[in-house]
Amino acid sequence: MNNFISFAVIVFMLSILSILSVPLYSLSAFGADNVTSNKSQITEDQFVTYDNSTRGIKIDYPKGWTVIDQFGLGFFSPKENDSDTFQEGLLVSKGPHGNQSIDKLAAGVLAIYNSSLPNFKLIESKGLTFHGNPAQNLIYTFNPGNGTIKVLESGATENNSIYIFQYRAQENKFDSYLPTIQRMIDSFKATK
Repeated sequence: MNNFISFAVIVFMLSILSILSVPLYSLSAFGADNVTSNKSQITEDQFVTYDNSTRGIKIDYPKGWTVIDQFGLGFFSPKENDSDTFQEGLLVSKGPHGNQSIDKLAAGVLAIYNSSLPNFKLIESKGLTFHGNPAQNLIYTFNPGNGTIKVLESGATENNSIYIFQYRAQENKFDSYLPTIQRMIDSFKATK
């Protein structure tokens, strides 16, 4: 479990950095135009495929979203307007599976979040399957001081690894981006 806890702490730190450092992920920082998106009306032909054989990951994402492939893999929505200070997005991380069940791993992560995230509130924790493998879904909120963030975090085992999908959004925008994020997660394939 120590390997996974270390992995969970890294995922946690990267996600907190991305939440607290929103300008780091602003489109202008990467030279992209400020694109307005109709997040709830993205059609199948508006998706493109990210395929990275080194990472062993293949996933569809909306055209116009920013992809950041550094410490982890992140997909971030375009700014909705000039005053938009938070880009909703999906972080995808991969780590060693270890010998723990997915529900025990989720319990360990929850313990970390409960003691580390400001105003942490667990909304849902449930087991499910992903590509026929055990998975765990967590939905929670926290408030780092500049508004409430709502997160859907899914952990799934596949090919002797664990994959963490972390969708984060401003609480009032969570439901409008959720269909797009679910489409992205459903398209995911581990290629090695």
